[in-house]
Amino acid sequence: MTTTPYIQFASQEAATDNKQTTTPWSPAKTASTYEDMVLKPEYAARRLRFENGMNWFRIVPAFKSSAFGWMLGVHALGFEGGRFAHPKTLERGAKSVFDHAYAWIKERRPELLFSKTNKRGARLLSDPLCAFWAVIEEEGQTVARIFLGSGYDGSRGGPQGLGYQIWQASKERDERGEPVADIVGPERGVLVCVERTKSKDAKYPRYTLRLGRQPAPVDAAIAKMDSAEMRALCPLEQTVRQLTEEEQWKCLERVIDPATAALIRSDVEGGAL
Repeated sequence: MTTTPYIQFASQEAATDNKQTTTPWSPAKTASTYEDMVLKPEYAARRLRFENGMNWFRIVPAFKSSAFGWMLGVHALGFEGGRFAHPKTLERGAKSVFDHAYAWIKERRPELLFSKTNKRGARLLSDPLCAFWAVIEEEGQTVARIFLGSGYDGSRGGPQGLGYQIWQASKERDERGEPVADIVGPERGVLVCVERTKSKDAKYPRYTLRLGRQPAPVDAAIAKMDSAEMRALCPLEQTVRQLTEEEQWKCLERVIDPATAALIRSDVEGGAL
């Protein structure tokens, strides 16, 4: 296999052997004012956004230098007007300010937490997202983009997230137990299409997933990019923004009232929690 200079991809066979039984989410607002802080600013600008109609793209395989696979399971914490990545996204067992707040409120003020009977309560638990690199053509140029979408598996009702559907497509097996399609392999991987449709009366767009049939070697796709686009490609863990604890406390104040947040912080930093 010819490999694009300085980019080495892990074999899909090895990735399959190592990750067959787990998902990327196992423990390891569209307004301009929405603060989506999951990705670092320079990578947030590369967010993959689908146009109406068919959007064909090539998934970039896992990098050999990465501790993660081609898809990164992201644990997202939301606050009023934004979200950020929970530290456990990159470090198994890591705690966030929101974890401390959840434990404190559950013990002392459980009525403040979100529940089926308290829809206005504070939501302090993370939601699953997923991220992966994709090569796609935009306005006649081949560019590197990061898909960031829902990893919800549908277990609590409602439709599965698009990210989860794509991950599931990579694991689908036929009656002989063979992969139905390779959507990640460096040589044999096929193109993936997300068709976006939105009627005038619909509040949200609808996305339909389909897979190509012919192998589309990733090196051939990357070779069409200019040098700046090639340099953007890196292991996914390097694209995730990691907020400091101080920044997380500021976010918490946008979920619960500042006075309660200050009390929780005092107990945490004083060792009472």
